[in-house]
Amino acid sequence: YDKKNSDPSIWFRPMNRIKILILSLSLFSCALFIPGYSDYNKAKKYYNNRSYDLAVEYAYSSLLRKVDNKKAIKLFELSFTNAVSNHISALSSLFKIEADSKWPDIVKEYKSLIKLNGIIKELKPLLEKELSYQIDFEYKDYSSQLAEANSLAASYHYLLGIDFQEDIDKASQKKAAINFRLSQDYIPNYLDSKELYEQARANAVFSLLFREFEGAEKYSAFIREKVIEHQSVESKEFLRIITRDELETILSEQALIQSGIAENNYNEMTKLSGADHILGATALTSYKPPEKIINKNIPQEKEVVIRTETYVDSLGDEQEKKIKGTVKAVVNHFKKNSEASMNLTYQIVNVNDNETLFTGSVAQNKSYRYEWATFKGDKRALSSKYSLLVNRKEQFAPSEDELFLAVVKNISKKLEKKISSHYGD
Repeated sequence: YDKKNSDPSIWFRPMNRIKILILSLSLFSCALFIPGYSDYNKAKKYYNNRSYDLAVEYAYSSLLRKVDNKKAIKLFELSFTNAVSNHISALSSLFKIEADSKWPDIVKEYKSLIKLNGIIKELKPLLEKELSYQIDFEYKDYSSQLAEANSLAASYHYLLGIDFQEDIDKASQKKAAINFRLSQDYIPNYLDSKELYEQARANAVFSLLFREFEGAEKYSAFIREKVIEHQSVESKEFLRIITRDELETILSEQALIQSGIAENNYNEMTKLSGADHILGATALTSYKPPEKIINKNIPQEKEVVIRTETYVDSLGDEQEKKIKGTVKAVVNHFKKNSEASMNLTYQIVNVNDNETLFTGSVAQNKSYRYEWATFKGDKRALSSKYSLLVNRKEQFAPSEDELFLAVVKNISKKLEKKISSHYGD
């Protein structure tokens, strides 16, 4: 019994803490190089969170990399048992529901069971071959149950689409189209769902007209055109953007320019284009021109080897001695900053009753930050930070237009996403 080393305080001495830290890091580094360690670790986390399907997948992935990991095998078995049990229990509850809305959920449960059993089908012979280990699960084929559930789920959405299609309102037509589309997810080209989808979608499409944006005219006009261009190329399922070309065609075909009607006469253009909704927006901008900030005469001081001396030691051998001294310098630290920002608010209004349907805003800023330094004195005195900065030279800051170009590109993308979310499923 070593009384001295049994003292608990020994573990808290600085040198021992460092040794413990080094040992821990070494063990952690070794673990990272164990095949499948990362996947096994993820499997444990998912198991502890009761996400058993994911735990099965990651435990399986870990075993593919290191098949003899007994802990991973045990974790796989526990996860698989719980995952299957959960799906069987969910199916039991779903089958007790009388409404046909249960069938899409039943499809999900059977798909999960099929995926789990596919993993068993792959893993079982691998364990038998490599370890002569018999995993205590049998492969089960749920394909016939899934086929029946798919048929009933397709029928559920198809009949729901038929019900919605009876109402000529655009919102109902949109729901009809969505359900006809969903029916095909379960059985491709189910009955005449494809044709009915196209009919309902055509009836559900909203036409959106963009007004000229207000504020920051040079930049807001660019945003408007970019959003119109992108939305028309990548058209949304239930949205049609009325483009500038369409407006010009309307004016040209009906010879309305001569009568005094212009493209920005939105009351008339809304009627002529058949727009359902109209979008207006206002942009507010802020610009901070380049500003140079100087912090002068920052003292720098460091002890360095300034020379070496040769001497003869007591044994008569020649040795070299390093002579240290203090070196100094002064630094001028320069910073140059500039920034452009924009906030764009928008409103989408229903043409028929002038009711506001959607409102929102998108914002973006772009900053320019640059630093450099000059010095006088001994460069060896400089800190690591200033050693890097003195190698830099002053540069021109981007222009106002260059900063705003980056801003409006991002604003355009954000506005596109907002519009898509309003007219999405």
